[in-house]
Amino acid sequence: MKRILAGVACFFVLGHIVLAQSIYSFQGLGSLNHQGMPNNFAMGEVGIGTPSVWHINTQNPANLVYNNFSTFQVGLEVDRRKFSGDDVSGSDTGGGLRFLAYAFPIMPGKWSSSFGVLPYSSVSYNTFSSGEIPGTDGDVSQISDNRGEGGLTNFFWSNGFMIKNKFLVGLRINYTFGSIEKKTTISIGGTDVPLSNVTYEELESYSDLNVLFGAGYKHKISDGRYINFGAIYSPKSSLNGTSELFLIRLTNTGGEIETVPVGESSLQFDLPQLFGLGASYERANLYKIGFDLETQRWSKAGEVAQRYNNSLKVALGMEWTPDYDNVSSYFKRIKYSAGFNYYKLPYIVNDQALTDFGINFGASLPVSGFSSLDLAFKWGQLGESSNGLIKETYYKIVIGATINDRWFIKRKYD
Repeated sequence: MKRILAGVACFFVLGHIVLAQSIYSFQGLGSLNHQGMPNNFAMGEVGIGTPSVWHINTQNPANLVYNNFSTFQVGLEVDRRKFSGDDVSGSDTGGGLRFLAYAFPIMPGKWSSSFGVLPYSSVSYNTFSSGEIPGTDGDVSQISDNRGEGGLTNFFWSNGFMIKNKFLVGLRINYTFGSIEKKTTISIGGTDVPLSNVTYEELESYSDLNVLFGAGYKHKISDGRYINFGAIYSPKSSLNGTSELFLIRLTNTGGEIETVPVGESSLQFDLPQLFGLGASYERANLYKIGFDLETQRWSKAGEVAQRYNNSLKVALGMEWTPDYDNVSSYFKRIKYSAGFNYYKLPYIVNDQALTDFGINFGASLPVSGFSSLDLAFKWGQLGESSNGLIKETYYKIVIGATINDRWFIKRKYD
């Protein structure tokens, strides 16, 4: 079974990433992705104050202390979206690698470390607009085709430490990198005016370091009953990059005639200050109930030329195992999860704040040893179909593999 999971992992790593379109990903750095694992995703995306022994916690590095096994996780996400609004409808499907992480104890119970890859943002959109050229009495019209694709990725290295009296601290260092390509093709033509096509192409490339600090505390109420607390903080930091602009002349049929480099300039996008709190109640090997609250000060970050809201995310979820030790019933050993979340996005469209609401559920299916196959599903709604906005109804499926083992330990007996 472990060989099968390793093969699935290699397939995911080598797989090509194709993102589903989101109308609102033209804003800022694109659609911002959840930074947790499938077990967190299935619990409504909680994780700041909800530690796990069997899975890697990528939301709060302090919780890595509980990973006493060497843990490898990899997973795939499939995203299906439907669009609706004033005279607008459509759908799109995409998917690709969702996460890849490895955690291992350096001093079991005292210090654990982890590294991996998580998508930070995604850009994938294609919009059209048309209208008459002013002053031409309707004889000349213009059509604009706007496309964007790409996104940013976090390569992270995290460490969690146990301090006196069950107090935990952690540090995650992110190397955020990636590129975003934006194209606008303008077609002008009309009565006695030959069709003219031109494309403006902008390639934004980013790479920089940023950090996130974590803290946690586990309070024992009685045997097998605990309350967990967690907090995360990331200071405002600069994400530096470059922008290259090209002008492409096209034939009437869309063929490329000439590409003219317009110029290159430096970019600086300020990543906002982040603060999050989380808490959970745990009955060991039976159930957990967790709650997260997270906010980012986007109004003091982003781009100077664009206005943002401070974002707010609220998440609530639970995990339940009917009978962890039951050897006769496989289904009673499965971890079942459910939750929901509300997210006020930083982006503003038509002077309105965007909101995202989602309902999540999933299961962690035990396989060989302490490993598992993790499944998660989310139904969500982004935006609305009135006030000049477009409503996106989406479905996300996350399929992950978790391999837990005691690696790098010298055998005493053969």
